[in-house]
Amino acid sequence: MTLLSVNINKIALLRNSRGTGTPHLVEGARLALAGGAQGLTLHPRADERHITMADVGTIAAMDEVREGHVEFNVEGDLRPDLMDLVEKLRPTQFTIVPVMAGEVTSSRGWRAEDDPPALKACCDRMHAAGIRTAVFVDPDPASVRLAAAGGCDGVEIYTGLYAEAHERGDFAAALDAIEAAAEQARALNLRLNAGHDLTVENLGPLCARVRFDEFSIGHQIASNALFRGLTGTVADFNAVVPDDQGI
Repeated sequence: MTLLSVNINKIALLRNSRGTGTPHLVEGARLALAGGAQGLTLHPRADERHITMADVGTIAAMDEVREGHVEFNVEGDLRPDLMDLVEKLRPTQFTIVPVMAGEVTSSRGWRAEDDPPALKACCDRMHAAGIRTAVFVDPDPASVRLAAAGGCDGVEIYTGLYAEAHERGDFAAALDAIEAAAEQARALNLRLNAGHDLTVENLGPLCARVRFDEFSIGHQIASNALFRGLTGTVADFNAVVPDDQGI
């Protein structure tokens, strides 16, 4: 089946805006799991605008995570303090995401200019700790080949361009690009994940074309949950994800 991993960054962002400790991150994580999520994703940025380094430890300590009932995915760049934390906590997966100065959110995948030796060194280090690795990539075969050369176990295909095209109603070319990248990933025996601006509406056409192992979705779930409720929203997304896909 295809895993739905809920990114809970936005819960932390709302909490941090007030400084009162609410909404509580663990409560939000458990509501997502109650809605059918099979995984939890956190992206602790250096500025701690949403998820903090302490938050990663808090989620890692949840019984559901410690006992292996939930896939625990930590995203982030290759800064030393984050890699040290990931190595210590040993999540299921570390997804390497390039971070650009001043960006509001991730907007592109790993590219050749992003220090391939550092990617390889990170993957070697994580594998030694028993942690699966993936890297955020643009929807093109060349980016997928970079991931394989770096020793990654999988890729997370950036779906932001597809989401924009779907919103315009002209998304055939964007789907073709994702499919080409996915075919390259499968040919290289890489795990195939996807994420960024995926919605209940645009997931259907994507799933009809490509077989994924995992979706990581955060912002759109948080947005829908303001009106629908978190548990119901996760259930809505989970209903669109086929249960006969993936490894």
